[in-house]
Amino acid sequence: MNEASVEINEKELREKQADKIIDFLNKIHAFEYTQKLLHDPELKNELSFENFKEFLIRINGIARDIPISGRSTDGNTVYLSGFDEALVPMHEQKEEILEDAFDSLDKIQPGDEAYMLPAVINAVHLFADGNGRTSRIMHTLLQSKNEEEFERNLRLAVGYEGRYNTSDINPGLVRVDIEKIILMRHGIQFEDDKQYSPIFPEGFGHLFASIEEPTSPKAMQFMKIRKIDQPYCFVSSYEYLKKKDLLSRVTMETPSGIALSPLKMEKELPESDWDEIINNYYQLKKEEVEILIDSFIVPHEYKNLDGSMDLRDYFIKEILKRLEENRQ
Repeated sequence: MNEASVEINEKELREKQADKIIDFLNKIHAFEYTQKLLHDPELKNELSFENFKEFLIRINGIARDIPISGRSTDGNTVYLSGFDEALVPMHEQKEEILEDAFDSLDKIQPGDEAYMLPAVINAVHLFADGNGRTSRIMHTLLQSKNEEEFERNLRLAVGYEGRYNTSDINPGLVRVDIEKIILMRHGIQFEDDKQYSPIFPEGFGHLFASIEEPTSPKAMQFMKIRKIDQPYCFVSSYEYLKKKDLLSRVTMETPSGIALSPLKMEKELPESDWDEIINNYYQLKKEEVEILIDSFIVPHEYKNLDGSMDLRDYFIKEILKRLEENRQ
C-alpha cells in the first residue's frame, strides 16, 4: 500500500470515528451535561474523577476504533516525537496528576477549564495514541456555546487535520518557559532574565562528557533519556550525586571545565543509585505538569520566558495565534 493510500484510509477512518464520537456524545447528552457542570456547583460535586477517567477512556477508544474490551489507559511506554522529542511523566503518576487537575477546576477562572484540563490530558499522555484528539474533544465540549457549534467544531477537532483546523491545546508551546522555572527552582541561574541562558554550576564547562557511552542497562536507559532531555537529567544527577557526596568521583576535566562522566558514573553507581536518579528525573517531569496546572490556579505567580506575561495568558495567546496561522 502506497503512502497516498495510507493517508486516504486514515482520513476515512478519522471521519468514520468522528461520526461515532458525535453519536456517543449526543446519546449521553454530553454537551448539555457539560454546560450544567460548568454552571451548577452541586452537579459538579457529584461528578467523580473515576467517572471522568472512564469518560476519557471511552472517547479515546472510539477515536482509535478500539473495541470496548480493549480500551484502557495504555500510555505506559509513550514518548512524544516530532520536531522536538520529549518524555512524559511516569505512567504510575499520570492519573494522580490528572486527578489534581480535575480537583482544581473550581479554583480557576471561568472559561479556563477549556484550556487547563485539555492541556493536562495532552501533557500526561494517558493513552498510547489519540491523546491530542481526546484533548481537542474536551476543549470542544468545554468551550462550545450551543449544540450546533459543538457538533460542527467536534467534527473538525477529531478529523484528519484536527490539530490544524481547531485549537491544539499543546503544552509544548510553553515547555521552555516551564523548564526555565523548574531549573531556577533547582538552583540553576540564568545569564539573562529574559532569555533561556542557563549558567552551569561552578566549575562545570559541560553538563555531560558527550563522547562517552556506557553499556550497563540502567546507565544506557539514563543516557537514552539524557539525549532527549539533558537539562533535567543533569539536575536529577547533580542533586543526587551532591547529596551522596559523589560528585568528585564522577566528573572529568574538559578544556572548558569539568563535566559529569557517564563512564565514571557507571563504574561508581549501583543500580539502586541509577534508579534514584531516573526517578528524580521523572519527578521533574511531574513538576512540569504541576506548574502548568498551578499557572491557571495562581496565574500571577508564573511568568513566561521573558517575564512579560503571566504564563497562563501567554499559553492561551500562543494557542490562538497558532490556530489563526493555520487558518491563513
